[in-house]
Amino acid sequence: LRTAGGAAFAEGLLRLGPLYIKIGQILSCRENLLPSEWIGALERLQDRVPAKSGEEAAELARSAFGGREAFDRIFSDFDDTPVAAASLGQVHVAVLRETNTTVCVKVQRPRLRDIYDRDLALMRKIATKVDKFSKLARVGGVQQSWSKIFGDAADILYREIDYRDEADNAVRFAADFGLGIGGSEAPSSATDRTGQPLPSAAPWLRTPYVYRDLCSERALVMEYVP
Repeated sequence: LRTAGGAAFAEGLLRLGPLYIKIGQILSCRENLLPSEWIGALERLQDRVPAKSGEEAAELARSAFGGREAFDRIFSDFDDTPVAAASLGQVHVAVLRETNTTVCVKVQRPRLRDIYDRDLALMRKIATKVDKFSKLARVGGVQQSWSKIFGDAADILYREIDYRDEADNAVRFAADFGLGIGGSEAPSSATDRTGQPLPSAAPWLRTPYVYRDLCSERALVMEYVP
């Protein structure tokens, strides 16, 4: 029964859409809150969500780069079968036209901002109602404002659907640890207590190189690391 219940819950979140899938992803990491059977069902929401493929996927990618002409200037090949898909987007393998380099392209699901606007407006109303009925409620002796908590969470969720933020964070991570393309060593931007640059972490750490100039709000282009 627990296995069936977990599967039904995960399927329900899938039907509700991206925001609820994101909630399921968070819950899948909280083994202290849910039975193991539910955790197992929710884990599929991390990277095995139904995705667009074929011409639909190709059109999704073209629109993320401003249309077919702009897309074809950047890529010479694009595999329209995704290698992974989650709540906000899906990942495809492609080839850069200028350098013939194989890369991964993460493209955002269609109308994601519109969906967030609609779903978060509903959740904001619920949070406001909860505040009205729980003015005397305290957690750990502290008065809680669910509207404030929701507002902070909404800000984070909106930042997640701007892939430029993700690209900037990835670039900063690589710079701090001295990581270059192809696993090569690069000068580290981080310093020790004396102000000296830290050594590159390339001998023991690898992160995909991000092509920042090709990234946009709805597309992320990074090194392919199989």
